[in-house]
Amino acid sequence: MTESTRISARIAAIAESATLKVDAKAKALQAAGRPVISYAAGEPDFPTPAHVVAAASAAVLDPKNHRYTPAVGLPELREAIAAKTLRDSGIEVPISQIIVTNGGKQAVYQAFATLLNPGDEVLVPTPYWTTYPEAIALAGGTQVDVFAGADQGYLVTVEQLEAARTARTKVLLFVSPSNPTGAVYSPEQTKEIGEWAEKHGLWVISDEIYQNLTYDGVRAVSIVEAVPALADRTILVNGVAKTYAMTGWRLGWMVGPADAMKGAANLQSHLTSNVNLAGGEHRLNGYATLGILLEQVIEDGVTDLVGHLVGMTLGD
Repeated sequence: MTESTRISARIAAIAESATLKVDAKAKALQAAGRPVISYAAGEPDFPTPAHVVAAASAAVLDPKNHRYTPAVGLPELREAIAAKTLRDSGIEVPISQIIVTNGGKQAVYQAFATLLNPGDEVLVPTPYWTTYPEAIALAGGTQVDVFAGADQGYLVTVEQLEAARTARTKVLLFVSPSNPTGAVYSPEQTKEIGEWAEKHGLWVISDEIYQNLTYDGVRAVSIVEAVPALADRTILVNGVAKTYAMTGWRLGWMVGPADAMKGAANLQSHLTSNVNLAGGEHRLNGYATLGILLEQVIEDGVTDLVGHLVGMTLGD
């Protein structure tokens, strides 16, 4: 056996996460006393709200949270996610079409793994987050870059997408607000792209992890809100990491058509089972607690979530 065949070619081809590599370097420099400001990982600069931490601490002591829970997530949390999805993404879904994942990154991987066959093409607006290519490649797909530079506000056009579409195109990756540029597609642009995807029978994976981090009155309109007919061919990916300053808690979710979610649920049942919400020795599955907390924010009708969380953290 040669050195090159000790591990599979599929795994050997995976590149290290550039984001995490740079973030680790920045943390090492900071630990050494260097005055470094890191622009690597997408993390809010305020802590998780104190009431969330307190609720999780209490949940650790409850024996019912020491056991396995449903692989797709407890109903209480999925109900809260359904409410958030209706409010922020404009689509009503039953909890049977929601899967709770270990962060948004797992949801991204499972979305591509669920949809792609070897050789299927994915249209990826560029610049893009460094994890997308690896998730596409692991699923056997082929990435097709569609570049939009600063001259067009980092926003791709339908004309560009159509020029890149082939008979092998199966999925459009749609990210608004964009990671890493922060560019937000207007409601009109989102509708035009959604109608184009629906016309050509494409699937859409819409990463909405940054949907609440917008400014100056701008709203990131979900592609399924702009084009409701597209809901049957769209998987929404989201989580609490950015909006709620909970990057280390690893709590995300995916929302999509029943058949796709059934396949993704089967995959997750063998991959990770239920979500681990707390680090260290505790295997906290406080879905109900977090569900209530998310519902509280939703019911408060908070629109400036960042300001709201900073206020709770620093002002209360």
